[in-house]
Amino acid sequence: MALARYSASTQNGITLENQGRLEAGTLLGVLANTVPAIFYMLIHVYSDPVLLQDIRAELESTCVSTTSAPGEPPNRHIHIVRMREKCHLLHSTFQEVFRLHALGASARFVREDIMLNDQHLLKKGMVIQMPTAVMHFDTAIWGADVQEFQPRRFLSKQNLKAYRPFGGGASLCPGRHFVTLETLGLTACMVLRYDITSADGGRLRVPAQKQESLATNVFPPEKDIRVRVTERQDCKNVTWSAVMSR
Repeated sequence: MALARYSASTQNGITLENQGRLEAGTLLGVLANTVPAIFYMLIHVYSDPVLLQDIRAELESTCVSTTSAPGEPPNRHIHIVRMREKCHLLHSTFQEVFRLHALGASARFVREDIMLNDQHLLKKGMVIQMPTAVMHFDTAIWGADVQEFQPRRFLSKQNLKAYRPFGGGASLCPGRHFVTLETLGLTACMVLRYDITSADGGRLRVPAQKQESLATNVFPPEKDIRVRVTERQDCKNVTWSAVMSR
């Protein structure tokens, strides 16, 4: 991918210095939010035994198929593309993770004077910052349990305008569909094949987030946690593959 970008940039006359700037921006978009988002998805699921069991059952019944050949180990296929439509609990969990942990801000440039609610004048030329957390933690919208992680919240609440982890309007994140399938797919691959427990034998706990820069949306955890990863007994001697077709 890097070589292809270099070739295209060079052919179009972009200097090496500006190509470096483009590479930094690409890495920010690919890694900065996705990695901590997947971390929080996994830690929330594995810290709740009931949720883990229910997600496994949902995946097994909707997005996993098995084939086998004589004398060969069974081959289990995980159908990634189906998950957003078929795995309602998994997708709701993903949405709740982003409601709690997407702490960025949208920005808008005011193109003309406008009065909001007959009391707030926004002057032409101003830049308006809209912190996501203000909308995602509004009890009038989400209820009294707004501070709690409720993985089934989005099974009943859909298409809420106050849910904006990917921004909105003309600047709505174009990579939102990719990151959704990426997160759901990796989570499915982990929960179906592995158990994750705390390295000290205690209960897994969700760590707080470390405040970083406004360039990111999902901040990483404030500290590392040590875990033990073991392969599930019923997954041994099984060949696994991810399938991107329906």
